[in-house]
Formats: sequence, structure tokens, C-alpha cells
Amino acid sequence: MRRRSAAAGVTAAITALVGLSACTADGSDGDKEQSAEETKVSLVDLLNENERLFAELYETEPKVTRACLEEQGFTVHDEMALYQHHAVGVDQGGLQEDHYDFQNWLPETEMAADWGFGQWLWRGDQTDDDLLEEYNALRRPEETEVVEEEYPDNSAFEALDAEEKIAWYTAFMGEAKMEYEDRAWQLRHPDATEEEIGARLSEIQNVEDDGSIEGDLEIVPPDLGGCELTMIESLYGEPELVQEDMEMEDGTVVEEGMAIYNWEYRPEAPAVPPNDSEAIAADTAAVTDAFLGCVADRGFGEWQVVDDSWMPLSQYFDLVYYGESTFPEEGMGDSEEIADSMPELPEDLPSDFEGKKAYEIDMAVAFAGCADEVEYRETVMAAYDKAELAAYEAIETELFAYQEALRTALATAQDLL
Repeated sequence: MRRRSAAAGVTAAITALVGLSACTADGSDGDKEQSAEETKVSLVDLLNENERLFAELYETEPKVTRACLEEQGFTVHDEMALYQHHAVGVDQGGLQEDHYDFQNWLPETEMAADWGFGQWLWRGDQTDDDLLEEYNALRRPEETEVVEEEYPDNSAFEALDAEEKIAWYTAFMGEAKMEYEDRAWQLRHPDATEEEIGARLSEIQNVEDDGSIEGDLEIVPPDLGGCELTMIESLYGEPELVQEDMEMEDGTVVEEGMAIYNWEYRPEAPAVPPNDSEAIAADTAAVTDAFLGCVADRGFGEWQVVDDSWMPLSQYFDLVYYGESTFPEEGMGDSEEIADSMPELPEDLPSDFEGKKAYEIDMAVAFAGCADEVEYRETVMAAYDKAELAAYEAIETELFAYQEALRTALATAQDLL
């Protein structure tokens, strides 16, 4: 097993990428757009296939570990130790989806007249859960339900005595990890208190502190072993000890003086470059101005899009319904910028709830109508698609290489099983 220091990262960030063809009357331009559309579709297919293969491989790992243990004569297993919890990037992220920032604040035309911005649903004296459910179902019809994880029955393993369990864990994880977790002592002392267990672990675990005032700390996991290591080496080769990246994108150090290491072995998905935000802003500047001008012309004030992505509608309708607004606390956003991005309340704003709700719906109808009039949605979607296409094209070779690594590991697993 090799040890090296590098930025950790197992799965790539999942971003939305859809094919939106900007149809033109000119045949040659249409052909170019169609070519870009085909490229987007093929790249989305590639990303989705990589996600599917990663999920399949992830779910295969415990099968290989189980086979290793059964070759050594173990027929009853700790099913929770073999259980694979939901993987980030597979269960939580899912496959590539269609989503754009404006969908968070700009109502669909067919919903605006009935639902407004949906703000009134939260502002009355009593929230109607049935109405909220209906609204969310209409607004996000493709959203899947969150399914609770179903854990396996582990009663057979729990019925084993301590020495049988110790033998299984030793075969599963090896001597070094057994000692690091103090697993044998804990199994032989099931009634030990958390304080007793904690005191023992603090003496055993490989935590190096140089005693400095800053409290520099290095946390190193134990060497892998047993069938866990056998599975890793069979599917992926030799694991590497990698230092976690403790630095955020803005250069901020998460924990000064702390170094945390983890074993890495799965193929690493290529990192997706960020979209060219300046290019998106340039491509959408004219349509954004036209959209905001249309809203102002319809009598709903001077608005601005914050960070080229959202509108402070929630803060505005706090003022409408309650007379005071909720701005982010310090460190959570620029309150002054948000206040400058929305207009003053109209002087003739109704004082009763139904009147304020009617005002909200009228504004939503204006927003949706203006977006239709200047083709705001289509233009923004095309700009984001263009930027995302460039980002994915930049790593296309790496995406194919990553897929090949996944397929190779899966083929090995199939041979082993």
C-alpha cells in the first residue's frame, strides 16, 4: 500500500447538462446547432453511463468481500459491515438532470395565474399542507421521493459469541485495523461505557500531536488488511494513503494545523471545470435587460438579478406580507446588495392578505409574460448549455478513460464471482 499527499476526491461534481437546440431559419447555422446538440447528447450519455457503472461497481464490492470470507469458512456475516451505504454521486446526485437557476424564482406561465410565485402559500395564518404538496408536485413533477434506506437483518451475526465475532472481523479487516478500533476488547466487554471505550481508543489510535500551541494534529488511519484489502487489490490494485484537501476554493484553510489521511482506491472521476460565468453573463446580458425592462414597464419596479442567478423574491414578499424582510446574517450574503436588487413596495399595496396575494399573482403573471415575450428562458438555457458543453468537452478524454477503468474493475469482479 502506497502513501502520498494529494487533494482527495472520489466522485466528480454533478452538473446539469441538457440538449437545447436553438433552431434557426438558416440551414447552415441549423446544421451547426444540430451538431452541437448531438455532442451534448453524447456527452450526457457518457456521464450517465459512468454514473451507472460506478453504482454497479460500488454495489459489487461487498459481494467480492463476502466471497473472500466464505472461502475461509465464514458463513454468517456482519451484514451491516458489508452493507454499502448510499454513495454520494450515485444515490444522492443521480443521473444528469435538466435544471437552471431561473427555475428557482421564475414561475411557469401556466402556473403563474393560479399560484403566483408560491410565496402566499407560506404567508397566511395557517399553512395548508395539501396545497403545498399540490404546488410542489406541479412545480417539480420529475422529482423523485426520498426513499429511506432499508438495512439488512443482522440477527444471525449478533447471536454469535464474542470469539466468533472477533475471528470474523479479523478475517474481514486485518490485525492492524482490529487493533486501531480496539474491536476485540470491545466485543469482550460489551458493557463498557463510552468513556472507557474513548479512553482506550485515545491511547491506541495513530494520532500524532506535536504539542504546539496551535495544536497541529495528524490523523492517519491504520493499514488495510483482511478480505477488505483483498477486495480492493483485486478490483483496483494497490490502495494509496492520501491527505485530504483542507483548503476551500477561496483559499481558506478548513482546519489550521490539521492533516487527515484516507485510503483511496476507486477510480477517480475527472473534475468538471467550472462554467465560464463571464461568457454566460455576456451571452445573457441583453435578454436580461429586456426582461427586467419589461417587468418595470408593467408597473412592478426596478429589479436586478443577484449574482446572475437569483432574485430576492422571498425577502421582497416578507416585506409585502409582514412589513419586514429577512436578510442573510453576517457571512451569508450582502444585505445591501439584496436590498438594492429589489424595488420599493408600491404605495397602493393592499393591507389585507387576499389583496396582497392578488398583487403577488399579478406580479408573477407579469414576470412569466415578460419571460415569454423576450424569450428569456430559451436564451439563458442556451447560454448555460453552451458553457457546459465547453466544460465537458475539456474533459472528454478523461471521461472515457474513467469509464474504461470502471469497466475493467467490473470485468475483474465478474471473473472473481
